[in-house]
Amino acid sequence: MKFFYKNTCFLEEEDIKNTASLLNGYIRKLNDIVKKGGYEYDEASLNLPFDENIKSDVLEMAKKKSNGNLKYIVVVGIGGSNLGTMAVYQALRGVLHTAVSDGLPKILFLDTLSQKNFFDLTNILKDVKDSSEILINVISKSGSTVETIANFESLFSQLGGKKIKDRVVATTDQDSLLYEFAQKIGVDTLKIPKKVGGRYSVFSAVGLFPLALAKIDIEKLTKGAKNIAGVCLEDDISKNPALASSVLMFLHSKHGINISNSFFFDPNLNAVGLWYRQLMGESLGKKKNKEGKIVNSGITPIVSLGSTDLHSVAQLFFGGPKDKFTTFVNVEKKENQIFVPNDLFFEGLVKGIKGKGFEEILSSIYEGTKLAYKNNKIPFVEVLLSCLDEFSLGEFLQFKMIEIMYLAELLEVNAFDQPSVEEYKKEARAILDK
Repeated sequence: MKFFYKNTCFLEEEDIKNTASLLNGYIRKLNDIVKKGGYEYDEASLNLPFDENIKSDVLEMAKKKSNGNLKYIVVVGIGGSNLGTMAVYQALRGVLHTAVSDGLPKILFLDTLSQKNFFDLTNILKDVKDSSEILINVISKSGSTVETIANFESLFSQLGGKKIKDRVVATTDQDSLLYEFAQKIGVDTLKIPKKVGGRYSVFSAVGLFPLALAKIDIEKLTKGAKNIAGVCLEDDISKNPALASSVLMFLHSKHGINISNSFFFDPNLNAVGLWYRQLMGESLGKKKNKEGKIVNSGITPIVSLGSTDLHSVAQLFFGGPKDKFTTFVNVEKKENQIFVPNDLFFEGLVKGIKGKGFEEILSSIYEGTKLAYKNNKIPFVEVLLSCLDEFSLGEFLQFKMIEIMYLAELLEVNAFDQPSVEEYKKEARAILDK
């Protein structure tokens, strides 16, 4: 993974270095956490990629539940319980993978409550002839997420109820009610470390188990995360992309540029953007700082796709308020198998595309977009993934989680709680109880 920010962030180098130095103590703390291992600290998610026990448990359960017959994995979870898995799965297999006949198990995601989505999903499962062809992975850290349990109970009943009990795996905290219920009735379980919050859990059983079932190389995924972790825990900002990215976003936010635009130039990375949106929104959007003072802190995350959104919101980006900091994300090595024919039906309608590959055309659009940003003095950084594989995705996800930890430290907020989210849950449960 490569990270570029020189000459495109429009900040003084001295301000960047001085701000980065404020994190020296925190960087030492993170290094100590990784050195000690375990899950004692809020930042314990750093240790997930290094935890061989978690991988061993996941692979053992995946082997037990696959039996070479598996066609569909239904991930029943919401927010941090499914966004990381979806990000990796769609990036590698594509958003249309469920319609592709390649013999690989398909992951179907059941998150929010939607009657149409539920019926559509159960229609897909109509071709299942034997229960061994399906696995339901119900995921809830608390064990009592309303949408998740409602979806699970409805799906479980629809597919046969207790007759398919052995085709269910519950992933949850060890001391949750879901864990206790599952253990009591003999449903297989996988544990989430107590200190690891949902939005930081992609390298735990939450993400690794369904991905392993889908034949995605989780060893390669965690290897990428381990590789970038060392780089992102350096105190030299010229070598540390997470440190640089957090400092640049923080400094711009102090000047009123408090919208973070993740601009992906590959449509299959859209779910990665949705994962990051939750990571940033829940981690930084806080009413109070660590000292209990009301600060209403936050940077607003948005997701853009190239080149699609150049035809929908580029006018706003270029002509509207200068309140956005952009992170371009692109992939260096892409397959270039489709070419515009030399014999054009609309000859002369669009110049310069004859015989060109799709990726060559998109590359020119990408480079032109960056130049337009630079000419308009819209601050941006660039992340280049070497290719779109498990290793690169592992690097990117871990880089972003460490970046958010640094940003929260600079903003003096707790990156690991979400007290305001409980407000709507409390009201919703009260209404349901009535």
